[in-house]
Amino acid sequence: MTRLRVLTYNVLQGGRRGQPLTDVVRAVAPDVLVVTEAPKRPLRWRRDCRRMATRFALRYAGGGRDAGSNLLLVRRGIEVRSVTARVLPQPRFAPRRGVVAAQLRVEGRLVGVVGCHLSLDRAGRAREVEAVLDEAARLRGPLVVAGDLNEPPDGPSWARLRSAGLVDPGSGAWPTFPADRPRSRIDAVLVRDAGVLHHGDPRVAEDLLAAASDHRPVLAVLDL
Repeated sequence: MTRLRVLTYNVLQGGRRGQPLTDVVRAVAPDVLVVTEAPKRPLRWRRDCRRMATRFALRYAGGGRDAGSNLLLVRRGIEVRSVTARVLPQPRFAPRRGVVAAQLRVEGRLVGVVGCHLSLDRAGRAREVEAVLDEAARLRGPLVVAGDLNEPPDGPSWARLRSAGLVDPGSGAWPTFPADRPRSRIDAVLVRDAGVLHHGDPRVAEDLLAAASDHRPVLAVLDL
C-alpha cells in the first residue's frame, strides 16, 4: 500500500508567525504541502518560498507569486514531473489569486495535485474553480485538489468540484477558521480515485495551531 500524507495550510501573509508555523508543519510531516498565502514579495518571492521549504524540511516543487501565492512543497523522494503556475485575472486592488498544479510520481504511481485559494467574491470563485478543473484535467492518476475555498461545503464551488468526480471526505468535526475558535470549514482536501485513511485533524496541540496561523490546516492520508 502506498500512503500519501497531503496537508493544505493557509499560512497567513507569507507565514508571518514564524516558528509556531514551522513547528506545526514539522510535527505533521506531510509528503505534500499545499500552501495558500505563500510568500509573494516582488523579486524575493522565489527565494522566500525556498527558504520556507527548508524550514519545513521539504523541497520547493513550484508556485508562489506566479501562482497567485499558491505554493506546492514535497518531501524528498517524490518526483516532480511537471508544474503549472497561473495567476488568474482579478478586479483592481483585489488580492492575487491563481492555481498551482503538479504531476507527481510517488513510489512509481502518478498523482496529480492542484492547489488554489479562491476569491472572497462569489462570482470570482465560480470563475476560478473552472480554472482549477482545467488544470486538473491535464493530470494523470489519482487527483487531489486542496486549498482555501473561502466558502463552506454547501457552497457552489464545492458542488462544482464534486460534480467533476472529486470527493470531500471531511465533516464539520474539523472546522478550519478562525484558528483560535474555529467555526467554519472553508479549507479543503478533495480527492478522486484514491482511498482516504484519515481526513481533517492533523493531531497537533490546539494552542500551537492557534499561534501558527489564522486558519487550521487539513490533513488527508491517502491510499494510492
